[in-house]
Amino acid sequence: MKKLFILLSNLLASLFFVWVFTIWSDTYVSHYYPNIAVHDSSSETTFQQVTERLEKLAKEMDSFIAIQHQDPTSEGNTAFSYTTFGEGKLPDGLQERTLEDSQNSSVETNYFIFDGHLDIHLLRDELSHLGLTNMHLTIPSKLSTLLSIFSFGFQLIGLLIFCLTFGSLTLINQISQLRSSGIRLISGERRWSIFLRPVVGDLKGIAVGFGLAVMLTIVLQKLLSLPKESLLTIGAGLLSYNLILLLISLFFAQLFAVGIKKVHLMQIIKGQVPVRGIISLILIGQLLAVIIVTLGTGSSLKYSQAWQQHRLGKEAWSQERQLIILSISREGTALGFDEQTQRKLTVWYNLMDQAVSEQKAILSRHQLIDRLMQNGISSSKNLTTSTEWQDYSPNGNVLIVTPQYLERQNIPVDTAIEQKLNHLAVGDFVLLLPEHLRSEEEHYKSVFEDDLTSRMSSQDGRQQMTATVAYLESGQDRFVYNTTPISYQQFLKDPIIIVVTPQSTGPQSVMFWFDAVQNYVLFNQLSDAQELIQRQGIENWVSEMQSGYQNYITLLNNMQRERWVMLAGAVLGIATSILLFNTMNRLYFEEFRRAIFIKRIAGLRFLEIHRNYLLAQLGVFLLGFVASVFLQVEIVIAFLVLLLFTDLSLLQLHVQMQKENKMSMLVLKGG
Repeated sequence: MKKLFILLSNLLASLFFVWVFTIWSDTYVSHYYPNIAVHDSSSETTFQQVTERLEKLAKEMDSFIAIQHQDPTSEGNTAFSYTTFGEGKLPDGLQERTLEDSQNSSVETNYFIFDGHLDIHLLRDELSHLGLTNMHLTIPSKLSTLLSIFSFGFQLIGLLIFCLTFGSLTLINQISQLRSSGIRLISGERRWSIFLRPVVGDLKGIAVGFGLAVMLTIVLQKLLSLPKESLLTIGAGLLSYNLILLLISLFFAQLFAVGIKKVHLMQIIKGQVPVRGIISLILIGQLLAVIIVTLGTGSSLKYSQAWQQHRLGKEAWSQERQLIILSISREGTALGFDEQTQRKLTVWYNLMDQAVSEQKAILSRHQLIDRLMQNGISSSKNLTTSTEWQDYSPNGNVLIVTPQYLERQNIPVDTAIEQKLNHLAVGDFVLLLPEHLRSEEEHYKSVFEDDLTSRMSSQDGRQQMTATVAYLESGQDRFVYNTTPISYQQFLKDPIIIVVTPQSTGPQSVMFWFDAVQNYVLFNQLSDAQELIQRQGIENWVSEMQSGYQNYITLLNNMQRERWVMLAGAVLGIATSILLFNTMNRLYFEEFRRAIFIKRIAGLRFLEIHRNYLLAQLGVFLLGFVASVFLQVEIVIAFLVLLLFTDLSLLQLHVQMQKENKMSMLVLKGG
């Protein structure tokens, strides 16, 4: 059983690592080579100055350096390329770009050292002297890469489950061999030799499992064209996993080898073992099982709720497959209050003004992120499938949109409002209230005029906003085009809809439109986005033009995968716990069979006979419950898992008790 587990877990680990590197295929170099991410620069720094210094530095330090470029392809996807300096060859799969083709590239990018004697800190100093600022250094190692893979999510849960299962199997194996171990001790065999024998068997199983996993990795690397560098990291990951298994095996071997000195040999030969110590170990395993199962169940439930909430928008998104969202590069990001930042904000405002006036983009600015932050990121309130939201404050159930949103969603308005929407003057906006708020028109008109005036203001000016109020039929779910990665709701029931345009909000509203273009603006199609960007001459400011529908589907599939993996981890944890229960009960009855029988014939009931034993288990379960709540698992989930483990404990103890009752006569005879 244990050898089969070692083999299967190694193969699963190999498949997992390969899957990770298929996801990292475009960015794997960041996990292998020292690099510097530059997020800001002086307006006086030119690309030519940087390349001249890098060329000189590469020769001085006999190193191979590269600048990474991130540009959208004609299909809108991200393409990475590298301009190199010094003698060397790019790693497999990386595309080189000549210096001549890179003259208009941004200096706010990533700088890699692929080979040579150049120290990453020296490179940072040189870039700093050139005027590059806000730099982040990465000095990757295989250990840091592995930690980044297993430090969170289902990966960590899976690793803990594997370790717990292997530890349980190892403990059971050592217990089952105790009687034969006593006989070997009497025959003169050394204590350490006896208890290290299972370790040798584990080592052979680990060698076979590791070898097959490596072979599978090599085959998949060839089939999937993964970078050769990934083989080393996957190999290191598999080796680390198997070393953990070996350490677990050695731990139990050492524990039994030392503990056996305290037990008389005849007791061991009779099958009597140091029960209290072993049961204590099993209880620790049960504590870990409770925590892991609770975490896995809680996470699986959250992902299921998020998936169900997100899935509600599938039909609506399938009708909007052409819509495009932008990813802004570092050069296009506007941070601070200097002249360069203001220039960038103005350019983005002009782009949005053209896009909206030419009906090539829509705005759908929802407040779902604000709602998530108010509730707390881990709150179950965020995962409801209900579209209702009774908060009609400016940060509540409100959509800020452009006129084309109403057209795409077929939201009817009367002729006068339609004409108003087509000719919004500076300072104008249309406030569309659901019918059930008609009696509070004056209140909401005043509130949103003040809010929008404040929201659209900047240090350069303030535009007083005036509302034209109209009404929409109540009881309607509105599609919000949500593409944010941490909020999954796609519909809101009866939101207040505010209709604006860049022209109506005024040129001082640049910050609002810059935030919008990053998160809430969707372009009608790829060609429209490309044309508008080229017209502004800001190709370097955009790193990707992604389909909103594909972004939605990717997130939906990720949640589907996460929920099934978490659920599988919880099931495996429960199975491991059942193994531990079974082992612990057998040991318990082995040690206390006579006392249990005497209590039974004395008329004590089941719970009275096993009170102390059950209280010890209940104490462990309660400790696991408290730890799970501390780890921010919902109290209801933690309590249900507590009940599950309590029921399992009682059920298995009752089954074992029935078996023991059949042996009652043997106990009376001293058997």
